[in-house]
Amino acid sequence: MARILSRLVLIRINQRTVESHGGQFIPPDNLLNSSALDYLVEAVEAEYFGQEMYPSIADKAAVYLFSIVGNHIFQDGNKRTGLSAAIAFLFINGFDIKVPDGYRHDPSIEEGWSIEEQFVFDFTIEVASGMHGLEDVRNWFAQCTVERMTTNPAPAASPEK
Repeated sequence: MARILSRLVLIRINQRTVESHGGQFIPPDNLLNSSALDYLVEAVEAEYFGQEMYPSIADKAAVYLFSIVGNHIFQDGNKRTGLSAAIAFLFINGFDIKVPDGYRHDPSIEEGWSIEEQFVFDFTIEVASGMHGLEDVRNWFAQCTVERMTTNPAPAASPEK
């Protein structure tokens, strides 16, 4: 079972992205569409007839990005918050985003950005501009999500004496 992001965590992600990257945070929670946030939190875990509505990690990450960006849940910072929420969700569940072979990074667009930053930025802007529906976003995450490799495997248990 995947670990999900709570309503409060999503609000804090929005607050931190606005503080870090600029914009306006209107206290207490910067919400523009509170019911859309409540729906998002419920939808990520929703089941119909015993089947999860969004069963895979990629499905759930897509719902975070698409819902926050598309539903303008917050007064400001929706693109950054949607992307940060999806990445945070992936991270706490042991996954990362990978850049597919063949992606062309244009360093002149955002000087100093890594290829990974440019890749997710480009896609997020496309989602915000209406170029992709939820199914496209789900497919993108399915293709661009990989399980994180552990760098320090846990030591083997020592035998009992």
